[in-house]
Amino acid sequence: MSPFALNLEKAKIEKSLVMVEPAINAFGSMLLISKAEDEPGIHEWVMKTRQQMSSEEQFRHKVVTIGFHYSILPQRTGITFETYLDDLEATPPSELRDRLLNAYSEICITEEGKKQQDQPVDWGEVLSSVRNYVEFLRARFGDELTDEEVETRAYQYVIDPAALKQLLTGHIRWFWKNYLQAEWMRVRAMLEKSARAFNQIDYSNMTRAEIIQFVTGKDFSAEAKWQSKWGDEILQARELIFIPNAHIGPYIRTAKVGGNFHIYFGAHLPEGSDVRVPELDRSEIVSRISALADDTRLQILQMIAERGEMRSQEIMEAINLSQPSISRYLTQLTAAGYLQERRANGAKAYILNKDRIEKTLKAVSAFLLGHS
Repeated sequence: MSPFALNLEKAKIEKSLVMVEPAINAFGSMLLISKAEDEPGIHEWVMKTRQQMSSEEQFRHKVVTIGFHYSILPQRTGITFETYLDDLEATPPSELRDRLLNAYSEICITEEGKKQQDQPVDWGEVLSSVRNYVEFLRARFGDELTDEEVETRAYQYVIDPAALKQLLTGHIRWFWKNYLQAEWMRVRAMLEKSARAFNQIDYSNMTRAEIIQFVTGKDFSAEAKWQSKWGDEILQARELIFIPNAHIGPYIRTAKVGGNFHIYFGAHLPEGSDVRVPELDRSEIVSRISALADDTRLQILQMIAERGEMRSQEIMEAINLSQPSISRYLTQLTAAGYLQERRANGAKAYILNKDRIEKTLKAVSAFLLGHS
């Protein structure tokens, strides 16, 4: 059953649904530096920033943003990034560590972890050695989401809260000053135009599922992965707030601040909007066509177009690539909107999203040739 089936009443829109949220927004852009480097559509600022950072600076950034993600999450809405930094520096070292450990005690992604979720964590044992710490995280998050090198370095700070605070506040202020501040000044006006255009829409007759699809272009109710990951949180959230981000491209990310559920989406204008913002149009086009700028991804789209529907196993066998590689390509094409995923007898099956392709071609034509 769709997780939205319990929430089919009209959405209550009491204030702006799409908000720039400077601190949470810039925080999301900062996190992208640590994400996978082969995601087509991510803004070039992310790649250029990585290239300007030394190997040690990139690794330190991963330790801060991945190893201590739950320590540095903004705790308030409606504030600037500078105020967020001030809040972080005013936070006692022990509280920064407690935020992390409390989050870890509540999150269980693996089946093994879920079996032990109701049992209190013996932090004395977990923090007694780096091996115990990494194994604890692996049991909770799984191998794929546990970076042993990052967590080994993080452990040195987990057991030393004073050093932990110095690392977090020092690095984030350094990153803001050297990379993020100027970029934020560049994109803010564009993001405000995106938010303003979306907030002119009447959402009163839409359910939450319909609002999510309208704003992000993602059909949450049709995606089992999104339902299982976010369905309950979306239903339980006091408010749903959308954040237009300049760098995230066709992907979405989420964050909980207080009782509100925030969804980052690539900044764009509502479909059918009369407003024209050339930089937004250009960014959206680059985001869309980046997924097509790869021979293997195009080959996958062509095969599915010819056959109508294909399962992931069939695609893997047809082009002779490993399961992780095929999974990555399919995730990228689904995120870009060119493929639609469904379950067929327990297996993932994919069909071409012809509407998305047609709209992409029209967007390119309108941008380059005008609207005549």
